[in-house]
Amino acid sequence: MKKTFLPLMAVFCLALLAVLAAACGSLDKQDPLTSKERAWLKEHGPVMVGADLTYHPFSFVGADGQAEGICAGLWRAMAKKLDFEVRFEALNDDVELERLNSGALDSSTGMFPLGARKKTLDFSEPFYPVTAAIFVASRAHGVRGLEDLSHVKVGAVKDDSGAAILIKNNITPVLFDSYKACVEALGQNKVQAVVMDDPVMLYWRNRLKMGDRISWVQGNAVVERNDLAMPVKKGNQVLLGIINKGLALMAGSEMQRLRERYLP
Repeated sequence: MKKTFLPLMAVFCLALLAVLAAACGSLDKQDPLTSKERAWLKEHGPVMVGADLTYHPFSFVGADGQAEGICAGLWRAMAKKLDFEVRFEALNDDVELERLNSGALDSSTGMFPLGARKKTLDFSEPFYPVTAAIFVASRAHGVRGLEDLSHVKVGAVKDDSGAAILIKNNITPVLFDSYKACVEALGQNKVQAVVMDDPVMLYWRNRLKMGDRISWVQGNAVVERNDLAMPVKKGNQVLLGIINKGLALMAGSEMQRLRERYLP
């Protein structure tokens, strides 16, 4: 009995594993989108996405003229996973908002869901937390928070949230036309401090090889927190559902891979 029992058990186990594998395979092939969402994509065609021109490492135009960055990579990965086409249009913020509100764009590579924007746009689940912080040159002393910046020359990028934070706190910044120029000025001690989003500073500090010249302020470095999300025109719940399902599929290893590609 024992001699026949063991082979029979082995056959049974192998058969059970085959059934489980087939079941898992069929689950893998299930479409995460509803029939309504799939029909929307089929009828609509390519999803048109606005891309920021110079918001490294999240969205920028690469040397080949194509949209690059963490958020552009995220959209491409979602499109591949959910089997739809995405096309990018690189624009400045004001034009991008106009085209989103008019319906000429379906979404954006990423945007902060601020109060005014929520009046005309709906937003996906947040997918990337971003902190704005105070950074100082290695020679700067006595700066531990916003209250100390009125005594030093402090830089920010024109129309950026960092400039808005400083102005709100009655601090007049030296304004730069680009993040790169602002980081270079801090590394060269042309300004003693800068208020900027952490990932943007990390990207440029690494690219410009200024890691030994620029650091977070020792004290209350973080001055603001926001979450990047993907917008759609107010009321477009079908596309919003597609985006949220895509973001859920990207959580974990895919997002980590994109971070490691663009950030030190």
